[in-house]
Amino acid sequence: MKVVGFRKRSFMGDDGQQVSGVNIYLTCALDKGEGQGTDRVYLTDAKLAECGYTPKVGDDVRVEYNRWGKCSGIYPAK
Repeated sequence: MKVVGFRKRSFMGDDGQQVSGVNIYLTCALDKGEGQGTDRVYLTDAKLAECGYTPKVGDDVRVEYNRWGKCSGIYPAK
């Protein structure tokens, strides 16, 4: 997947605490069909810090998901 953009986001969590993070916009080749597919993942600032990597536009990345299908990490593609 390739990073094509990002946007800082924050919101009030269910517990009343402020949650801040970043929406990361990605593209990837379609498995079936032609062209590129797109995706958006959200990572809190804390989860992004745990990854030890800050994505930049143009980077090729690997996205990991937890068992509930939410993004749990983003790392440079190998």
